[in-house]
Amino acid sequence: MSTEITLTPLEKDDSSYLLKLWKNSDIMDFWFSEPYMNKEKLHDSFEERQKSDAVRQFIAYAGDERIGYTNLHLINMRHRTAVFAIMLDPDSQGKGYAEKVVREVVDYGFNQLNLNKINLDVVDFNEKAVYIYKKVGFEIEGRRKQQVFIQGEYHDSLAMGLLRADYTGPSE
Repeated sequence: MSTEITLTPLEKDDSSYLLKLWKNSDIMDFWFSEPYMNKEKLHDSFEERQKSDAVRQFIAYAGDERIGYTNLHLINMRHRTAVFAIMLDPDSQGKGYAEKVVREVVDYGFNQLNLNKINLDVVDFNEKAVYIYKKVGFEIEGRRKQQVFIQGEYHDSLAMGLLRADYTGPSE
């Protein structure tokens, strides 16, 4: 029996958990960002994003356990597009949760927000993530040469996209 994955909107109470994730350099490398965050910056970011119609933020759960953070951002209601992002807690990686979380967010974007396309960027050497995104239906649409600086080296990023018409829906 597989563990049910659920998403709940990000709340202020989640800030300690989020701060733990955002201070982890292994996670933040794949978010193309430095692991530089403090409580005040996190609070300010939370308040700003709560006012924005262009962001939907979620905490992902496997059963009752928090397993990560995910969002749709740069939501454009005119063009019906958004950008997807995910970070799984290192303790929750390798357990088959990532694909389920991706599908939950994609379902939300297409079926709740009526999006037509969801985009993402991923570093080219993150083969596990690329595999999962392709399995969900994302396609590589382009390569950005030496786009990101991770662990002392420049790497290419892959632009991936998924059209609503090409999405086959949840998979169990």
